[in-house]
Amino acid sequence: MEKIRSFQITGMTISGFKSYQEPTELVFGNPTTITGGNGRGKTSVADAIAFAVTGLPFFGERGIDRLHNETNPDVYIAMRFVDENGKAHELVRTRQKDKMYITFDGGAVRQLDLKDLFGETDVFLSIFNPLYFIEELGDKGKNLLEMHLPELPVEKVLEQLPPDLAFTLKDEPLISPAAYLKNKRADVRNLEESILYMQGQRDQAEAQGRNQMQMAEAAAQKQTVLQEELTALEEKQFAGLDIPAMRERLVDLSARYEEVLRDSGGREEQEQLSELRAKIAKRQAEQYQSKYAEPLAEIAAQAKNLAVRYQQEGRNYQFLSAGNPCPTCRRPIPAEALADVQAEIKQAADAIFAEGKAKQAQLLELQTMDRQSMETFEQFKANDLEKLSREAAELDARRQTLVEAVPRQAETMRQEIQELNTVIEYGNLSQEEFDRLKECREELRQCAAELAAAEKAAGQTPADIDGQMEEAKRKITALKQQITNAAQYASKRAEMLFSALKMNRVEISLYDVVKTTGEVKDVFKFTYAGRRYDRLSLSEKIRAGMEVSELMKRLTGRNYPVFVDNMESVDDLTNVRPTGQVIMAKCVRGAELSVQPMNISPAAGQKAA
Repeated sequence: MEKIRSFQITGMTISGFKSYQEPTELVFGNPTTITGGNGRGKTSVADAIAFAVTGLPFFGERGIDRLHNETNPDVYIAMRFVDENGKAHELVRTRQKDKMYITFDGGAVRQLDLKDLFGETDVFLSIFNPLYFIEELGDKGKNLLEMHLPELPVEKVLEQLPPDLAFTLKDEPLISPAAYLKNKRADVRNLEESILYMQGQRDQAEAQGRNQMQMAEAAAQKQTVLQEELTALEEKQFAGLDIPAMRERLVDLSARYEEVLRDSGGREEQEQLSELRAKIAKRQAEQYQSKYAEPLAEIAAQAKNLAVRYQQEGRNYQFLSAGNPCPTCRRPIPAEALADVQAEIKQAADAIFAEGKAKQAQLLELQTMDRQSMETFEQFKANDLEKLSREAAELDARRQTLVEAVPRQAETMRQEIQELNTVIEYGNLSQEEFDRLKECREELRQCAAELAAAEKAAGQTPADIDGQMEEAKRKITALKQQITNAAQYASKRAEMLFSALKMNRVEISLYDVVKTTGEVKDVFKFTYAGRRYDRLSLSEKIRAGMEVSELMKRLTGRNYPVFVDNMESVDDLTNVRPTGQVIMAKCVRGAELSVQPMNISPAAGQKAA
C-alpha cells in the first residue's frame, strides 16, 4: 500500500469506546476546537484517533482493555479523512471479544498494512501527540531521529572543508567517521604497544648479548690457558731434538737392518715384521677424534645461557612490585595486574628451568655417549695393538729362529730403531706428559666449539629493531595526522547533520564531537529556550512538543494532524507555525462536550470511494 504523505481528518464515528457508549458523529476542520468539562470525552477523541491508526491510545500504552466502554464493550471507530490529493478515505477499527478487525476503504487490512500507509507507531504518535516523543520515547527518540536524518554523502561534507584538507580525505572510507577514527586509534595503540615490545626485545637481546660475550670471554681465557700449556708441552717435546735427522737416521737404519737380515736369512719374515711394526706405529699414533665435541660445546653453551636467563628471571620476580616497570615491556605495572605479571614471570622462569634441565639431560647423554665412544675406541686400539704386537712377537720369534746367527750389529740396529721410533713419537715427554698433550689438544677443540657457539648466539639479535621502531613512529605520526583530519571532517559532518534538527526554540543534540580528538560521543540533549525539559511548565512542554512534531513531519515527509490537549494552559503557540491540521482540546468547567470545526473540508461529508 502506498504511503499517505498528508491527510486531514474530516469526521469520525465512535461507539463502545471509553465514555462513548452509543454511536457519536464528530465533524472536524482545520483547526478544530474541542471543549468540555472533565470526563466529557475530550482526550478520548485523541485516544480514538490514535487507536484507529496504531491500535494503541494517545500515549501508546499497551493495556487497551481499559478503552472499552463499560456498558457497550463492542468498540467501533470509523475515521474519515482526505489525503494530499484530496481523495476521501475511511479507516474502521472494531474490537469485539478480544478480536480486532480493520478495514480501509471497505477492504480488510492488517496493522502491517497501516504501517505502510501511516509509518511506524512511534513516527505517527510523535507527530500526532506533541508530548509523546520526549515523554514516552525518551532515549529511544534519539534512535528514531537518527533513522530519519537525511543521508549526508561524504562528498557533500568534503565540499565544506578547506580544499587541502578535502584532498587528503577524498579517498578515505569516511562513511562512518566514528568507526574510521576508532580503527585509526586502534592502529596507533597497536603501533605504540609494538614499540614498547620492541624496546623490551632490544633490551633483552642486549642483556643476552652481554651474557654471551661473558661466556665467550671465559671460553677465550680458558683457550688461552690451554694453548699456553699445549705450547709449553710441544716446545718441551722436541726441544734439542733434530727430528728430521732422526727420521733420516731411522730410514737409513731400517734399510741397513733389512739388508743385514736379507744377508742372514729370514728375509720374508723380516718384511712382514716391518709391515707389522709400521702398522703398530700407525695404530699407536692414532688419537680419538670425538664426533660429539661440537654438539657438546653448543649444548653446554645453551645450558649456561639458560642458567643465566633463569637467574635473571629470578631477579626480575624478586624485584617485581606495583608501579615499577615490567621487565619485558617496560610499562609500569598496575597494582591489579601485579599478580598476573608475577605469574607470567614465574611461568617463563619455570619454562627456562625445564628447558635447562632438558639441555643438561642432553649434555649428560652426549657426554656418556662420548665417553663410551672414546672407551670403545681405546679398547679397539688396545685390542688391535695387542693383536699386532702378538703377531709381531710371533713373527719375530720365527725370524729369530731363522736367523740364529744374526750379528750383534743387527741387534744393536734393531734396538736403535725402536728407540728412534719412541723418541720421534714422545720426544722429551714422559708418558704422563704425552697423555696431557693429547688432552690439551682435545680440550682446545672443545673450547673452540664453545667459543663459536657463544659468538653465534651473541649474534642472534632481532634484525634492525631501531629501524623498525623508527618506521612505527613514522606510521604513528601519519596516523595521528589522519585522525586530526578526520576529526575536522567529523565535526563538520555533525554540524551539517544538526542543521536538519534546527528548530525555533527547541535544541536537540544527538552527538558531541571532542574538538581535540574528533571523537564522536553519543548524547541526547533536549532543551527549550536553553532550559532542560524536566524543568519546563506544562505550557512550555506543549510548545516544545509542537516544534518536535513539525520536525518529525519534516524528517519523515508525513504531514499528519496534531492533537494538542490541555490547551487551557497555553495562551499562545507563536513559537511554531503548524503546517497541517491542528485539533485543540480545552477544558471548560462544567461544559458539555463540543467539537467546533473551522474551515470544514468540502470532503467532510463524503464517504470513501
